[in-house]
Amino acid sequence: MTQQSTVLILQGGGALGAYQGGVYQELHEHHTPLDWVIGTSIGAINGALIAGNPPEKRVEQLRAFWDSLAPNALHRSSFWPSMTPWAGVSSTLNTVGTMMNGVDGFFKPRPGAAWDINAKVPLNQVAFYDTSPLKSTLEKYVDFDYLNQGKVRLSVCAVDLDNGQSAVFDSKKQVIRPEHIMASGALPPGFPPVEIDGRAYWDGGVYSNSPLEIFLEEGDKNDALCFMIDLWDPTETRPSSISEAMARYKNIQYASRSKEQLLAHQKIHDLQKAIRTLSEHLPEAERNNKKLKPLISLGCDHTINVVNLIMKALPDDHYFKDVDFSSSTIQTRWESGIHDCKRALRHKAWLQPLPPHAGLIIHELPQE
Repeated sequence: MTQQSTVLILQGGGALGAYQGGVYQELHEHHTPLDWVIGTSIGAINGALIAGNPPEKRVEQLRAFWDSLAPNALHRSSFWPSMTPWAGVSSTLNTVGTMMNGVDGFFKPRPGAAWDINAKVPLNQVAFYDTSPLKSTLEKYVDFDYLNQGKVRLSVCAVDLDNGQSAVFDSKKQVIRPEHIMASGALPPGFPPVEIDGRAYWDGGVYSNSPLEIFLEEGDKNDALCFMIDLWDPTETRPSSISEAMARYKNIQYASRSKEQLLAHQKIHDLQKAIRTLSEHLPEAERNNKKLKPLISLGCDHTINVVNLIMKALPDDHYFKDVDFSSSTIQTRWESGIHDCKRALRHKAWLQPLPPHAGLIIHELPQE
């Protein structure tokens, strides 16, 4: 049996990313080691907070980062206030406030941007908000020197604005700077492109919001246990209002066909495992046959277990839920991540005996 790697895959989703923080906290408390974190947008930020801090500081820095984003954070002593009957109203008001005023340490409105969207402006201003505050925030909560030591590999996804193709920044292959993380979260038209070494980049979610492909297309694989944390549930109920229809559309759009991709790769990996199993039953002379060797080389003997956690919608979710940084909502999403991860770790379905041809196995939590 080959060595097993543990991988964490984090989808994009703005304020919804608090759910990923809760999942990681539970993994950390169960002493689950991580070899590789792959993220897009807020998943890239959470990934940098994890890979860019020593294990004993990761949860602390994750929580401090999310604490810093909550409205009026400087006037509260705790990130985790008690829930109140007015939490829903407060959440809506905070969302409106976020859109009007931005989020301290993350983004701020660009004056006059909405008045003339046809005005010619520099590349770093082709958006409604300015994300320059995020650089200082990342430098405060992420130790980039530690990150680039490679204790945990980090890959973040963006889109090359000049050719429209996906781009991956990988700590195994290059030095990761705050700009790489910011580029992965530069979602238009809200946020402007980020220029790095002469090229401009947008949010990886423009191309695909689920960075699953980065992991599955890695050439040299071991057995792997992969925790894939999705923030958009494409299977919710039918809408009964225009507002619900808008929110439902957004969920389907940003879910990025995760299930489809998983099932397609499951077929491929199962076939590769079958090729390897069948080749082992060939006589040695046949295995060395020049015509058969290229076919046999398509086989593999590793197994990938994918634990897919999908955050369920809250009863009062709305179209702009990904900019709802209100403390009560962030707390609820964080605790949902802890809850779902507890369930997954309790079942440990990936430890069950597997059929010999299984190359990729998908584990999903049953609905509660």
